[in-house]
Amino acid sequence: MRTLVCVLALNCLTAAALAETDPAFQANFRGDAAGSIEIGRIAFSDLVRTKADSLGEAELARLSGYLRDDLERSLIAANWHGVAARETVLTVTIMDVVPNRPTMHQIQEMDSAHYSAQANGGAALSARLLDSDGGVIAEFTYAWFSPGSSSDTNVGVWSDTRLAFQTFSASLAESLGVAPMPHS
Repeated sequence: MRTLVCVLALNCLTAAALAETDPAFQANFRGDAAGSIEIGRIAFSDLVRTKADSLGEAELARLSGYLRDDLERSLIAANWHGVAARETVLTVTIMDVVPNRPTMHQIQEMDSAHYSAQANGGAALSARLLDSDGGVIAEFTYAWFSPGSSSDTNVGVWSDTRLAFQTFSASLAESLGVAPMPHS
């Protein structure tokens, strides 16, 4: 029993220390995840929904896919995805996104939009980790927008947003600490 208490205490300290390494990432834990973390709904804030008319609805589906892939990759690498029968669910809301270049929809709809135009992109996200009964285990927030423009001509439409998604996903997985061992 003492060993279990020591391991749990070490995990909590490690999670807190890792979450502090990126000031843009915030984690508020109310409990511990008991096992496998499944990715639930990826939603969009009202702000992003408003931008959908300009960006194009297909871009929202693309962004949701990018984020889901990054989260799965990070959770699997940290052994938090598919490790126990009693699962927890991670729901994420994309609060804001800014592309680095005009989307195809913008280029088609706006005479002045051209793919060569560049901007500082990024994303803001919030997430909730829910236990099997729907109780909140943890809440997470992250926002990063590129502070300066890039002269890199290889920057894609969502380069900075994808970097924000990857950083958020890795920080979230790290903040969880060591995954519990599956029951045999």
